[in-house]
Amino acid sequence: MAKISEYPPPLGDRRITALDIARLFGMVLVYYGHAIEQVMYLGNETAAMQYKFIYSFHMPFFFLVAGYVAKPEKLELKAPAFFKRLAASRLVPYFFFSLVFLGLSLVIPGTFVLSDLTSLQGYMAGIARTLLGIPVYNIPMWFLASLVSVEVLHYLVGRHLRTDASIIVAALGFYIFGYYLNLDFQFIQFDKIFQWNYWFIHQAPVGYAFYLVGVLLRRGGAFYENTRPKESGKRSWRILAGAVACLAVVWLTYNLNSGPFRYFDAVVFMLSGHGNVFWFPFTALAGSMMLLLFARASGENRILAFLGRNVLILFILNGVFYHFINMHFAAWVTENLPANPLVLTLSTAVFTVGCLAACLPLVWLLNKFIPQMVGRPQLSGPLLPRLI
Repeated sequence: MAKISEYPPPLGDRRITALDIARLFGMVLVYYGHAIEQVMYLGNETAAMQYKFIYSFHMPFFFLVAGYVAKPEKLELKAPAFFKRLAASRLVPYFFFSLVFLGLSLVIPGTFVLSDLTSLQGYMAGIARTLLGIPVYNIPMWFLASLVSVEVLHYLVGRHLRTDASIIVAALGFYIFGYYLNLDFQFIQFDKIFQWNYWFIHQAPVGYAFYLVGVLLRRGGAFYENTRPKESGKRSWRILAGAVACLAVVWLTYNLNSGPFRYFDAVVFMLSGHGNVFWFPFTALAGSMMLLLFARASGENRILAFLGRNVLILFILNGVFYHFINMHFAAWVTENLPANPLVLTLSTAVFTVGCLAACLPLVWLLNKFIPQMVGRPQLSGPLLPRLI
């Protein structure tokens, strides 16, 4: 029987440019979506429509890509070695930047919806919830917390999934189980200890279903080669046409998902609000393929690929805008610009590009001085030794 690590040959430290660029496209949607969310809160219907469109697929996409790049050889590690790697790559950034953002909350006025930070009791509650996997002081890091549970689940289950058929059956099974589990149970209730959110374990089955789709794509060799001969013009047009077709599918189906939702009239993965049992995964997978195909059609763009390699840092830094800046942008747009869909879209797009551009110096500084804190525990830096 072939070893798990033999499907396909391991990537090692090589990068797949198309995947990196696709992750950047997904991150652009995260920044844009969090900005448009604040405009939506002020009653803008166009913002609500765009919010629902983006949220219909952008977070499932990140779980799918995480499954694609997961190293199958990790499944063969002994438990202590696996959890050491998991702690170094996921928990260290989570706790380090939770502490950083806790400090920022003490000196910069911001919006923190999961805990009342006007009192010492509120701060202590926020710390307790952060320890349990709800990053009160930097909400965008919820994906990192959720990924911890998904990767533990894959470590326990993935070694037994040796065929494409078994992966497909497992993905469907985990999705159905997770979907109905989260319909019946509301885990984000802080007044009921048995319904607290423990590292998003309740959402892990649904996230794992998309993760397994990524594993399946990897096994099939999709996007596997790091570099290919230059695409022929005809092939490039086919890829672009496929991306546009997926975009059309998302546009035509995202609003068919009419619920049941949770808190918002949209898919919100963090809150386990998925909506319709069929339209949610259908649109999410179409949107994920759209991002992958648009990325493939983008070619070998070094700047885009560089940003895509640093999506973890961009996830973390989005907390600055999420908690301290986006609400001011939304208020300014609402008060100073005409209520026009085109104006709203262009202004939010410019704001999103500006936010990402502002992150570039910090991306460089974090990679240079403390790479161990941003998901690269195998590297040594001038301030800290390597963690693994």
